[in-house]
Amino acid sequence: MREELRWENEALRAEVTTLRAENEHLRASLARCQGDEQQRARRLGRVETELAHLVRLRVASQRLHESLNPLELMDILQDLLINLVGSEMLGIYELDGSELVLRVSLGIDAERFRRLPLGEDDIGRAARTGTPWLGDLTVAGSAQNQTDSPRAGVPLRLGSHVLGMMVLFGLLPHKPCLEPADRELLELLATEGARALYCARGIAAGKPS
Repeated sequence: MREELRWENEALRAEVTTLRAENEHLRASLARCQGDEQQRARRLGRVETELAHLVRLRVASQRLHESLNPLELMDILQDLLINLVGSEMLGIYELDGSELVLRVSLGIDAERFRRLPLGEDDIGRAARTGTPWLGDLTVAGSAQNQTDSPRAGVPLRLGSHVLGMMVLFGLLPHKPCLEPADRELLELLATEGARALYCARGIAAGKPS
């Protein structure tokens, strides 16, 4: 009887060991599945983000070809800066000789910033060289620093020829800084906006008075 009990006990021990091993195997399989699911979720998130960005670029490009009126084009540029880039303190300027002249604006003192001379400041250098100046708006949290001065300037450039400038004075409260996707969008607005504005100016100049 004792021998039978001993064998039954050994069998139970072996069964428990087997069940524990199977349990560990199942735990490992579950962990792998969860890891795979997390990786798929991350990949899906990256794909969705990229698709959303491509849609923004497409919308911006299409909208810049909606009008052949220079002032209407500037209004469209302003709307894109508000809704796609995330700024409600901005001005869009045209280059007139040695100064930038404000054409449309939002959230700034238009009279104070009506004209920006091309001095040795960041805006002046950006206008002369055609190189965007983004100041500290690319640093997380810096966008919330309150100021009434230009924070960034992106030239409207056709080749090496600068037609004007998009000037940002700040970003929306919920937007901590300009992301790489925002910078890519600003580059598209700079080139496509300049091309559309150049064509619109040419058509406007060719119209009989």
